[in-house]
Amino acid sequence: MMLTAVGNIIDMLLRRQESITSDDVKALLKRANINISDTDLVKILITLEIYKKIYVKKAKKEGRDVFQISRRR
Repeated sequence: MMLTAVGNIIDMLLRRQESITSDDVKALLKRANINISDTDLVKILITLEIYKKIYVKKAKKEGRDVFQISRRR
């Protein structure tokens, strides 16, 4: 269920923008009252990347890991 919810949110955000960050996804999940840990979010992002739905790039921001997400072409 969590995989589907995160996948739908990512899909919705990527329709509006070329790329998004994991912080954008977490903020929208929080507004929907869905609490998810950072490790669970990373696992879901990796799963979606394996299924070739998205492309994930790891970056550092203020000493922490942030993932940039874009649509597969």
